[in-house]
Amino acid sequence: MMNPSSEAALSGKSSNASTWRPLPGDAAWWMFLTAEFATICIFCVTFAVMRAADPVGFAASQAHLDPTLAFTNTLILITSGWCAARGVLAIKGGRAKATSYWYGAALLLGVVFLFIKTSEYSAKSAEGISLGTDTFFFFYYFLTGFHYLHVMLGVVFLGYIIVKTSRGAIDEATVHNTESSAAFWHMLDLVWVILFPLLYLL
Repeated sequence: MMNPSSEAALSGKSSNASTWRPLPGDAAWWMFLTAEFATICIFCVTFAVMRAADPVGFAASQAHLDPTLAFTNTLILITSGWCAARGVLAIKGGRAKATSYWYGAALLLGVVFLFIKTSEYSAKSAEGISLGTDTFFFFYYFLTGFHYLHVMLGVVFLGYIIVKTSRGAIDEATVHNTESSAAFWHMLDLVWVILFPLLYLL
């Protein structure tokens, strides 16, 4: 006969098992996101090490950047991520149309982010600053360019979900893809939250 303490232990294990939830989206997709995030982190660490070796030179180059503009873009991208999260909640609640609206807002903000970033690149180009100007700007263009291209890809993902959900029909694949696209978009938020202080403030 099982004693009360054993029953409680088993009950606790059963409760923990029942409350465990898998990650949203696809496991392979999460592996891809982890690899992408790890790659950008490696380059961020490399940037930090090289800046420590030449703090004066890096600070002089950093002075050419506009932290206020970058902060504005940070708020825009984070708000976009919030909209995407609301879209996921909507589709889980069976509200496909609402998902299309939330994702539409996320996409619009993503496009605004890209527009502002493009204007920043144009301003730097007008100053004669390029990838080959110095080490700081090599990393600046590489890191922000890597992120920029991924935001463009993310906008495509968001657009795909908008097309699917605007029809009002919900199936398992659409829910799955909505979660995966949101995970990708949140990864971009996280990367930018790292890049913003690293390149513009520190």
